[in-house]
Amino acid sequence: MDSKELIKEIILDGTKEEKKFLFGFDATTPKKTVLNKFKVYARGMYPRYFKGESAPFHDEMVLNYIDSYYGENYLNIAFRGSAKTSIMKLFVTFVLLNDGDKHRNYIKVLTKDGKNSKQIVTDIYNLMVEVKDIYGDVFEREGDTKREETMGSFTMKNGRKLSSGTVGQTQRGHVQDAYRPDWIWFDDIEDRDSVRSLTITDGIIEKTQEAIDGLAKDGSYTCTANYISEEGVVEWMKTKPSVNTMITPILIDGIPTWAYYSTADIAKIKADADDFAGEYMCDPQSSDNKFFSVEQVKADLELCREPSKVIVGAKYWGSYLPHHRYGIGADTSAGVGLDSNTYVLWDFKTGEAMATYHNNTIAPDIFGHELMRIGREFGECIIGPERNNTGYATLTAMDGYPNIYQERTMGKQVQGVTNQLGWHTNRKSKPTMFFEFRKDYTDGLIKIYDSDLLQEMLRYTASDMQNVTQSSVTRHFDLLTAAVIGWQMKSYAGQPQNINKIRDRHMMRQRNMKNQAR
Repeated sequence: MDSKELIKEIILDGTKEEKKFLFGFDATTPKKTVLNKFKVYARGMYPRYFKGESAPFHDEMVLNYIDSYYGENYLNIAFRGSAKTSIMKLFVTFVLLNDGDKHRNYIKVLTKDGKNSKQIVTDIYNLMVEVKDIYGDVFEREGDTKREETMGSFTMKNGRKLSSGTVGQTQRGHVQDAYRPDWIWFDDIEDRDSVRSLTITDGIIEKTQEAIDGLAKDGSYTCTANYISEEGVVEWMKTKPSVNTMITPILIDGIPTWAYYSTADIAKIKADADDFAGEYMCDPQSSDNKFFSVEQVKADLELCREPSKVIVGAKYWGSYLPHHRYGIGADTSAGVGLDSNTYVLWDFKTGEAMATYHNNTIAPDIFGHELMRIGREFGECIIGPERNNTGYATLTAMDGYPNIYQERTMGKQVQGVTNQLGWHTNRKSKPTMFFEFRKDYTDGLIKIYDSDLLQEMLRYTASDMQNVTQSSVTRHFDLLTAAVIGWQMKSYAGQPQNINKIRDRHMMRQRNMKNQAR
């Protein structure tokens, strides 16, 4: 009888002791042997999880899970439907029941949504109940009855614990090192709502770091994730030097990475997916939902050059020329380390972004003085600060500057000037200004040398453009917002008096018509 037949016989008709020996391992067991034991255990005990051949990348995933269990930090980015979470649930079940050394004593599952982490704990509990004929009742208090409702944690008779939590709650407060988690599994720690909000994203990052800092001395973590944003929590974790990252798209060079998905299946998925590039190709940078041409922005990034000078944080790519028309757009913030106060100065004769500035600690009123400084340097050019909550402080500080944009009203025959200072981005103005900016950029009328601004353009999506709520305005796009507002100033730079004359002529014409009617 060969080894495969023997294994099959043990799984089907072997004694409890034979099965425990077949699946058991300890720290001296070679890693590839642990992998093979896990595969035999998972397929033999839970065949419903395996509807066909495993993917070639599944072995590498499990080997990385093993490394993480023994001390390495692992980020598993894989396409939706890759079975990364299901395999991890089976792996946690496997190590809790079969590790003779009990290498990890307190495993914690953290997700963005607390229901998800509780469901994972419940699923693992039920998987362990399914094999009670081999391992008996292994639980300290819960007993060996299968659970239908979700549960937050369980403790085994040997002292090992599995608990759930969220990345939105504080992770501090463990009584002593012995009770700190020694292995954390982060799963689905961000979604499309969270990546749109800087406040939520930064909050998750802070609590995730708290959880990592709160690990036991020899602790480690695994994160299973989709790659939906270059600016979210997954990207932050991906840049950590201590993390081993594995990225698995659904296609490589047009060939499916898992035979479970045919090319026809993938074509259907692509037709139905909102973000095929991010969720299935693990490449959010190439998303079909991008607002600007990825190829054009990448080409311009290759042409970026260092600023000619930097003054108090403002980067310059040229100097003032009296015969050119200039204008500045500004996006304001509270200056408390979150969103940035930003501006972009345009030379409308050449279409070049001549100066940029971003600072997330400067107060909005001090930012107003910085705007006046550079405005005066460029001939008291027109400045259009965003008129939002913090923008009022900026506008108040700019009292006395002679060329602040005043809101326009559109009549049937003439454009009027109101007393409202500053630019207001709303549901009507935002699509107009962004589409106009994109058209002029695409047509080659706009030249940008600042890589920070181009990177924001590269990340910007059509969904971001459509969202005008304040919560969606984050530091991710502060420079871009300032650039787009600044580009709108081209219609008003150097000629605010002309608009007043047109309005006065229109009003006089209306009065003359009324007098003639009398």
